[in-house]
Amino acid sequence: MSAQSGRTWPASQLERILHPQAPESAPWRYLPLVLALAFAIRAGVALSGDFVLHPDEIMQYLEPAHRLVFGSGVTYWEYFYGARSWLVPGFVAAVLALFDALGLGEPQYYIAGVKLAFCAISLAIPAGMYLFARRHFSEAAARAALVAGAFWYELVGFAHKPLTEFVATAPLMALLAFTVRPAEVARTSAVWPAAALAVLAGAVRLQYVPIAALLLGIVLVRTRRRIQLVLIAAGLALAVGIFDAVAWDGRLFHSYVTNVLYNLILGAMRVGESPPWQYLEWLALAGGGLGVLCIAAAAWRPGRYGLLLALIALTLAMHSLQQHKEYRFVFVVVPLWLLIAADLTARAGAVMAGRAGGRAIGPRRTGSSPAGVYAAVCAGVFGGVSAAGILNALPGQDRVYRAWSGETGAVRFVRDQDPIFAAYRWLATASGVEAVWQLDRGHHQLPGYYYLHRRIPFYDGQMRPFIERSGTDVTALASHLVTEKPTLPVSGYSVERTFGTVRILRRDVDAPPLRRWQEYAPVLIYDINDAIMRRFDPQAPLPPANVGIRLTEPLLPTTRTDVRP
Repeated sequence: MSAQSGRTWPASQLERILHPQAPESAPWRYLPLVLALAFAIRAGVALSGDFVLHPDEIMQYLEPAHRLVFGSGVTYWEYFYGARSWLVPGFVAAVLALFDALGLGEPQYYIAGVKLAFCAISLAIPAGMYLFARRHFSEAAARAALVAGAFWYELVGFAHKPLTEFVATAPLMALLAFTVRPAEVARTSAVWPAAALAVLAGAVRLQYVPIAALLLGIVLVRTRRRIQLVLIAAGLALAVGIFDAVAWDGRLFHSYVTNVLYNLILGAMRVGESPPWQYLEWLALAGGGLGVLCIAAAAWRPGRYGLLLALIALTLAMHSLQQHKEYRFVFVVVPLWLLIAADLTARAGAVMAGRAGGRAIGPRRTGSSPAGVYAAVCAGVFGGVSAAGILNALPGQDRVYRAWSGETGAVRFVRDQDPIFAAYRWLATASGVEAVWQLDRGHHQLPGYYYLHRRIPFYDGQMRPFIERSGTDVTALASHLVTEKPTLPVSGYSVERTFGTVRILRRDVDAPPLRRWQEYAPVLIYDINDAIMRRFDPQAPLPPANVGIRLTEPLLPTTRTDVRP
């Protein structure tokens, strides 16, 4: 222990890495205004239309929540075997239940409500960036970080998404701010919120546990209440495990263990899917090159940027070891490199202002000074790249958001969006909709019951074998057909509405009565899901026949291989 500092050697070295400082002034008076504008622009993008970054956002979060609250919804393999936590879909379900209790349980209301709820959660990212930067760097860097976090297109465009990478980044940025609190404050406070933020981030996104643990470890070293912090974090983690066990009627952390074991086997089957440096390429394309340049520049000053560089390196290293890679997995890197960019910009601006001040003779206009010009150029570059990103105009950007497997659709933030969502929004309120058959897409590529919001039969393009085995004409199964094939003729149906490339066909009025389902929760499990589950759990339940569909009149049973991905 250093006699001068009164701290242990690890703590004193950590202080050098963190270089925390007490701000000389109160928080920026425009902080609430910037956050309000950040929410407004997020809400604007969220409410301007619908797009899917990855099918998981509907399959694994929105659809289960709808099924829990309203009774109708497709059950995918993760929710059949208990391989997903109910934390995020449970939050969505709470919002849906609230809207339903208020008499607003319709898609035109609750879809917007869920989006706005996630937009509000995402504000913890720019707020955390500001609080961290003003103690780790300077007030000027903090203001730049706040603006960057508020208006960078990725943080804006994905703010309303329920995907765990985006949701977990919010508590991580808040936790990051706790790591640089002034020493006299850090030693005696922040135990409960720091533990809660760390556990929440790891519970929402299991792959972010190492990042949360590193940040919580920093708080642990700096506080005097270490035993209390450890006990609180352990207690909260145990609560997560118990919640998971109760939700799935299984063991502690049931979904986490099941998901890890499943993906270990699946990962071995995906060897060579993508190169180890894939994330660097995606970061370069998604940021217009700015992210990679800022990280490279920061590497020359490890004493100043060591913490942020370590977090970025840890995130990229962990996820690069995985065979299956998607850009969304490393979303937490985006606010981290933006923090570096903010400080680099602020420092360069301060240097320019100092030099210009030394040369100044007599009064001059700030706006025409080199520092003013520099600030305008930085704002123009940031705004230009961000605007190009939200308009999908960055070079190579279309390659970033597609998973290797091809499951991911084209991401269009505010223009050229997938018209399938508008079609299903219309079906949710149109008269005479008694059963829907999507001819040319599988359920994992559809808006689901979350958008359709009807307790009616809902067939997809992969259920043709089931329909053929029923021995029933299609006109007795579906009142409406949806297709993107422009000239597909279907006897007994006529075009009722068109949304872009999507056509909705309605059954002719003289068709026979429709055949109903006994319940509206089909179970979609593919052969590969069942095969992997049985490799580590031979007692796993068998997938239901006919994808769980039971008509009010019995059919001959079929096997699960009737529905393929």
